[in-house]
Amino acid sequence: MMRLMDALFYWLQLKWMTLARPDDQAARDSLSFFAQILSEDHELASFEITGEERGKIYVTYTSPSEPGKTVWFDREAVEQLENDMPGDSRDSEEDEDDSEVT
Repeated sequence: MMRLMDALFYWLQLKWMTLARPDDQAARDSLSFFAQILSEDHELASFEITGEERGKIYVTYTSPSEPGKTVWFDREAVEQLENDMPGDSRDSEEDEDDSEVT
């Protein structure tokens, strides 16, 4: 079984990606897969992004044994998956900025 913190991290990476790329069906499917792992394997009743600050993203989760625990993950590590994917939304914005209208 995948460790809880690993599953939360992967879920967070995919959640972050789906926020940046809402039309990415593969990311949404993968997000659902990790949500299922958190719900079924780790028996989490809820999990959500609850805050951001420089360098950190906070996730709060509840389970029968943890009635509301908040953990943080390194923001750069969370953003790495989105940054590594082809078609990065920032790349397309830069392309638009670089194009000239004649």
